[in-house]
Amino acid sequence: MWMNGLVISMDNNQNSHSQPVFNNINKLHTGIVLDDWFPEAWISAMLEAIIGSDYASLDLVILNDTPGEKKSFRDNNFSDRNTLLYRAYSKLESQIDRSYPAFTPTDVRDLLKNVPVLRIRSTTEKNSDSIQEQDVERIRGSDLDVIIQCGSGILRGDILKAAKYGVWSNTFSDTTVIRGGPPGFWETFERLGERGATLRILTEDEDYGIVLYRSLLPCNFSSVNKNNNDCFLRSSLFVPRTLKRLRDEGGNIFFDRITRENEKLQFYNNVLFSAPANFPFFKMFVKHAYRMGTNMIYPKFFRQQWFLLYDLQDQISTSFWRFKKMIPPKDRFWADPHVFFRDDIYYIFIEEYLYKTKKAHISLIEMQQSGNYSDPVKVLEEPYHLSYPHVFEHEGILYMIPETRRAKSINLYRCTDFPAGWKHEASLMDSVQAVDSTILFHKNKWWLFTNIAEPEGTSPHNELYLFFSDNLLGQNWKSHPMNPVLSDVKRARPAGKIIERRGKLYRPSQCCNPRYGYGMKLNEIVTLTEHDYAEREIAFIEPKWDKRLKGVHTLCHENRLTMIDGYWNIFGV
Repeated sequence: MWMNGLVISMDNNQNSHSQPVFNNINKLHTGIVLDDWFPEAWISAMLEAIIGSDYASLDLVILNDTPGEKKSFRDNNFSDRNTLLYRAYSKLESQIDRSYPAFTPTDVRDLLKNVPVLRIRSTTEKNSDSIQEQDVERIRGSDLDVIIQCGSGILRGDILKAAKYGVWSNTFSDTTVIRGGPPGFWETFERLGERGATLRILTEDEDYGIVLYRSLLPCNFSSVNKNNNDCFLRSSLFVPRTLKRLRDEGGNIFFDRITRENEKLQFYNNVLFSAPANFPFFKMFVKHAYRMGTNMIYPKFFRQQWFLLYDLQDQISTSFWRFKKMIPPKDRFWADPHVFFRDDIYYIFIEEYLYKTKKAHISLIEMQQSGNYSDPVKVLEEPYHLSYPHVFEHEGILYMIPETRRAKSINLYRCTDFPAGWKHEASLMDSVQAVDSTILFHKNKWWLFTNIAEPEGTSPHNELYLFFSDNLLGQNWKSHPMNPVLSDVKRARPAGKIIERRGKLYRPSQCCNPRYGYGMKLNEIVTLTEHDYAEREIAFIEPKWDKRLKGVHTLCHENRLTMIDGYWNIFGV
């Protein structure tokens, strides 16, 4: 198979409908390029995942012994005087806060003690590295399926064809928006709402590697290192995830899909970024410092207040300017409405957050068909924060799955005394940092959509996971083979109950770009099987109908009631 100048060899006895030839005995054989035995921790985590897996083995360490200073993935080694201020800022930021686990140097000699080592030398021309021909031949002799580039150089030449499926390398930006570097700097200082990270098969043309995996992550505006920490930790999963999928699907099926995904033309109309010169950096830094100062002072006088908005119509209400507001007292906010309809009453379950305690519980509002509603009543409280009270009925029993991320579990509650009495029924999953879990019973199977912060310490906004089970109350939920089924900060995180309308399924999701809680998207679920998942965006809801409104992030519809939440900034401490 020919892809962008690289020949990918297939398994000769495999067609597009056959089973993969790989099995637990015959794993994918990988090698890794390192500069030394002390890579950053995100690389060490990736190596541990591969070595401990049942889908791949690590068979060769290619150690680049070339003399000279090795570069970090975060550092383009800008050493001229013209970038002095930028380099000084980078060092200062690293000195101020060293609590970023992704970048901690880690000794991997014990981890790799049983892996053969091949020491090589490379030559550098025009910012790229070429490996000597005799070393390339020695690498070919190891019969590797994949070479993982974790060294500092940009590889060129015959090494790119030394493994069956090429040389894989991470890129820590969205190359459709920013190319060049330094990673994370321009996204932070230009306050982009998202940043990208990709895994690519390297080709001779640096701009056109074959994209194997793409993730769009939330962007932190306060610190370049904090921004990069989340990105690099998340990137440690890309190679293991992709190796597993390659091994499970087999070469033909996997690369047929990759070919289709790479067929779309990606034009790049921005500059090639590099470290900023001194005077431009000074102007950017002043602007950045002003924004940071404002962000520190503003919460002293103002706070976000979420409130509810609703409309009663004979169909889903789509004109948001018609919606009436339900405003909470100034000492709290109301968010995440989920509605259950019974006997002409709308039972609205919400997150009720108290600013004083900095913790939320689940409360209930009852609404008549006329639109008259009661004050909220607390119905569920735990020692930890609760939100997103996803309610659903099955076989006459009302259940709730609230967000219990701080308990590191996905908990199911059963209604024992309708509508206000609730009891913990089961833990669907343990040891997981999941948010906004949303369940669907479809074609006699349970489907659980949830966003998970993996690895621990990363943002929960951008990766949607899907699980399925035949038994609601069991812990035998199977992970979908495409997990995460979405890795996109603009539409991954659930935003309410899945809507069934005229035989179609629509999944509301949050758009966390340019900030958390900004907007919502409605996505039609096109494919939902145990082997495949696909959805397409059909609507984007932004907070444009009210000048005070800053964001919206939950949508629900039951009977005649359509309800969302929104927030504005109010004065008060």
